[in-house]
Amino acid sequence: MDMQWDASQIRTERERRAWSQEHLAEVSGLSVRTVQRVETSGAASFDTARALAAVLETSVQRGRFARPGYLAMAASLAAAISLLFVRSAHAGDVLLDVGVSLADAKLGQHQLIAPEGKSAQIKLDGQIRLFINPIVTQDGTILLSMRIEEPAGNGWKEFAEPRMLVVNGNEATVKVTSSKGSEFWIVVRPKRM
Repeated sequence: MDMQWDASQIRTERERRAWSQEHLAEVSGLSVRTVQRVETSGAASFDTARALAAVLETSVQRGRFARPGYLAMAASLAAAISLLFVRSAHAGDVLLDVGVSLADAKLGQHQLIAPEGKSAQIKLDGQIRLFINPIVTQDGTILLSMRIEEPAGNGWKEFAEPRMLVVNGNEATVKVTSSKGSEFWIVVRPKRM
């Protein structure tokens, strides 16, 4: 049975992460057509709502269902999903091989170890500052939550917050464009230790 979601919320959350509809479909396990339908009409089954809530790090309740009777069930389900979907923070460290390029010029290749659930930082002076937080899911895939900042005055200003779901040991690539128009390519290969 389809329920009504706030379609603009889904689109806003996806765009805030600089994700395409195709990427959201891939990381949520949905079809591109389903993502397009939810963003256009707001109609989604409860399973679709759960999948989107998990990858957009929101609760089903925040999806603003039209039927009030589902709110309590949605809140309980969101709590259950968080327990089933993500392992506890003591699961171990994740080795991150990270390559950063600006257009065609390679800015650096880094290898760092991040405790699961904690951010690791890469700072390329005068270019960008990158924070990567790896979270190992129940099925062993790794959710990489990133925050990317650029210099702004005497400090730093966030311009992208991409998230990627990656199979352990595989490579994931994301392209982000800064507010100044610079296109950065970030390649990450996470590996559980």
